[in-house]
This record gives sequence, structure tokens and C-alpha cells, in this order.
Amino acid sequence: QILKGDVRFRHDGALLFCDSASFYEKANSLDAFSNVRIIQGDTLFVYGDFLYYDGNLKLARMRQNVRLDNRKTTLTTDSLDFDRNTNLAYYRYGGKIVDPENTLTSAWGEYNTSNNDALFQKNVNLVNKNFVMNSDTLHYNTKTAIANIVGQTHILYQDETNIYSTRGWYNTGAEQMMLLDRSKVIHKDGKELMGDTIYYNK
Repeated sequence: QILKGDVRFRHDGALLFCDSASFYEKANSLDAFSNVRIIQGDTLFVYGDFLYYDGNLKLARMRQNVRLDNRKTTLTTDSLDFDRNTNLAYYRYGGKIVDPENTLTSAWGEYNTSNNDALFQKNVNLVNKNFVMNSDTLHYNTKTAIANIVGQTHILYQDETNIYSTRGWYNTGAEQMMLLDRSKVIHKDGKELMGDTIYYNK
């Protein structure tokens, strides 16, 4: 079926809107074009230019100018897959997540809209008003604003303190961190601290 003008679909608790669509009834799937948006509940909104939706798998593939809003968190990318079974949204070709505390960018990312957990890999960059964090792999929760360090990570705090670690956690809201496995803190005045376990409060 070809549908044009103010197109609306409803599927298993979600509403889908677009300007035009091709609906494949036997396959239980559709292609949606222009001004595409998905509304799930009263907190999750996904926007984009093109959508392929598989009703059997409950998998949405949104493409071009994609934006996902989940309460106070916004994810933007050009290619996003959203699995409605697991509430996992993931991108493979670059994306950005913004919450009230931080802005995170990476080449690959996964975001759980239910528990607010996110996983970032490859060229991970976290920007806060007080510091910049660079890493290859980072776990982060957009609700608690806690970053879990799981790989080579460098933090530059207010252009005066360099922090190097491969394991630990950083509460970016409270500015407290636990650094493990021979982490290092270097201040621009020459002070240097290294240890297997460092509790650091700026």
C-alpha cells in the first residue's frame, strides 16, 4: 500500500508519523519518508528523514538527520537503529549524546532508553564545563552522570591537571573520582601522584 499525506501508524504501543510511506502488509514492515517521527510513551521521541520498520522484529532503522529525545537526554546521528524489544538505540558511524551535565561524541555508541546506560567506543570525547575526557571505551549513565573508565583515558581538568587512568569511575556532577591500576594525576605546578587506588576530589 502507498500512503501519502499525514500518514500515521500504530504498533504495539508506539505511534509512527510521516509524510508518505510504503506499507508491506504480509511482511509486517514499512518504509516511511520525510518528517518521520516515532513516539513511544510520553518520554521517548525519535525523528529522522527516512525509516525502515520491521514490525515482527520491532526494529526501527532511522536514517538522515536523526534525533532521539529521552527526557533530558538528546542523541543525534545520521544513522540510528532502535530495538524496541530491548529499548537499545545504537549508531555505528558517529553520534553525539547531550545531557544536562555533559556532551559525549564517539564513532560507535549504544544507549539504553530504559536505564539510561550508554556505551561509547572509538574516539570517545566527553566535554564538561570544567574538563575534557578522551578515551577509546567509556561506560556512562545519563541520569547519574557517572562515567566508568574501562580503557586508556586522559582527563584534562581546567587546563591545569592531567589525569591518566585505565580503570575507575568519575562522578562528573559531584567532581569525585576513584582511580585504579597505577593511575596518575599531574598538576601543572609539578606535583605528581601515582597509585593503585586514588580517591580524587577536585
